[in-house]
Amino acid sequence: MAQAGELEDGLAAYRAKNYGQAFMHLQPLAEEGVPAAQFTLGEMYRRGRGFVKSTPEALPWLKQAAEANHLPALNVLGEMHEAGEGVAQDFEAAAQWFQKAADAGDAKGQLNLALHYLRVEEVRDFTQAAKWFKRAAEQFDPEAQYFYARLLLDGKGAEQNPEEAMTWLAKASAQGHAPARRFLHLLQQDETPDRNLALRELKRHLSAGVAALEAVSTDDSYGFEKTNPIRPGPGFESEWRYLNALRGPKGEIVHYQRLGHCCAFNTDAAERGKGFLDQYELTYDGLAKPLTLYLNMFEEAQMKAPRGFTFTREKEE
Repeated sequence: MAQAGELEDGLAAYRAKNYGQAFMHLQPLAEEGVPAAQFTLGEMYRRGRGFVKSTPEALPWLKQAAEANHLPALNVLGEMHEAGEGVAQDFEAAAQWFQKAADAGDAKGQLNLALHYLRVEEVRDFTQAAKWFKRAAEQFDPEAQYFYARLLLDGKGAEQNPEEAMTWLAKASAQGHAPARRFLHLLQQDETPDRNLALRELKRHLSAGVAALEAVSTDDSYGFEKTNPIRPGPGFESEWRYLNALRGPKGEIVHYQRLGHCCAFNTDAAERGKGFLDQYELTYDGLAKPLTLYLNMFEEAQMKAPRGFTFTREKEE
């Protein structure tokens, strides 16, 4: 009982970012072989929380926890080996750590294993990915529900089944999964060539990721006026990352489509010294009429959300 109390005190201190107190409680427990203490101590070293960031200090604690089948440690070691974070990149080792968590019934391990079969070209296997996405989806993991739906839509790794895909997208969407909501928004429209084109564009938009915005602008003209465009940096992907981060005033999912370009201007960053702004039409639930934003992909500056919007830091894939 005393050990359990010390562990809870240490974990509570860690969650409260009182890292000195956390270390005082967790270090003795880690040395006694308590996996949760070993994992948390390893994460403190790995993330530089209370210490200078040090993977060599983190790895022994994480490995001891993983060898005791501590599920979060299994997943973290898989992620580190897949990315080559502080260790030599080793896809086989990554898969082994993920597999242990997945076989133990851990939804995160199942999701990570499925993503591994998609992300790593050397072992890409859509059938295995679909199998593990489905298992995690059945445990109500919204990310797995979304990715399993994507495979069902494309008929990759599982028989193509748009109706079942819609069911999984609806389940993920109900849990607030933003990409699932964006897919569902389009799939609920009548099937037309325009809708199919919009679906292909959506896949490209989501693959760009999500920009890290810093604040909401207090300038009414920011993004809305041609003379004060948003400057996300080079390429369409930079524009999409920015737009993927936007949310409505109450966190609503923002849908967007490119209207074209306009408004030539002189810049050394463009070929022949002349660039154009890109125009995007934005909508979200409850918005009375679409809004138009102006983006300048030729220049880069601190990015904020336009006034009246909010933003997210969640990853979209």
